[in-house]
Amino acid sequence: MFRRLWVNMSDHTDDENPPASSNRSKRERSTRYPGVSLAESLKLCESIDGLGLDGLTASAIASALGYKNIKTNTFSARLSAARQFGLLTLTGDGYGLTPLARTILHPVDPAEVPQLHRQALLKPPLYAELAERMGGKRVPDPEILGNVLYHNHQIIATAKKQAAEAFLESARFAGALGADHVLHPDGPLPPSPLRPPWLRLRLPSRLLPCPVLRRPRFASTCNSGTRMRAS
Repeated sequence: MFRRLWVNMSDHTDDENPPASSNRSKRERSTRYPGVSLAESLKLCESIDGLGLDGLTASAIASALGYKNIKTNTFSARLSAARQFGLLTLTGDGYGLTPLARTILHPVDPAEVPQLHRQALLKPPLYAELAERMGGKRVPDPEILGNVLYHNHQIIATAKKQAAEAFLESARFAGALGADHVLHPDGPLPPSPLRPPWLRLRLPSRLLPCPVLRRPRFASTCNSGTRMRAS
């Protein structure tokens, strides 16, 4: 009886407080993220297109590109990222270029390519969330951004820096992140129209040109008044 009671109590305790190892295993499950930048993913697509590998299996593509196997970190990261950016699709066992990838690689209007890059940039759900969260704001450096990914997007500690750097590189490549470090998911803002130099300087009011002096009649009246006071 006592043994049965002890077992029941221990089972109840385990339900409320799972072992630390269970917590650690759950903690290590990271949100999906591109392991390489958009530019690196496009290079893979260029190789697939140029070597006629479109539609082949991952092992066949890896072998043609000189990788020993599909589990090589560099190859697997590029393959996964290309899928997340919407550049490759998996049909059965074969990886094929998407219409977006084909349009980027063979553009009818090259002027549209930057916009297509930004379209691919927002394909990964993680990047879409970051764009919504940080659009129009200054993006922090990789270390701080990595902490944001860790706390708010469930990226594990060992991958947060790599995920942050890949996002920043991808945003710069797509023209969504400029020298001011402000994120513009829809592309850089158009330049502001030029203004006259005297408007740009913001001089004090006493130093601005007085429009009254440009009116000859008023100026002559002022001069006559001055002569009258002088006499």
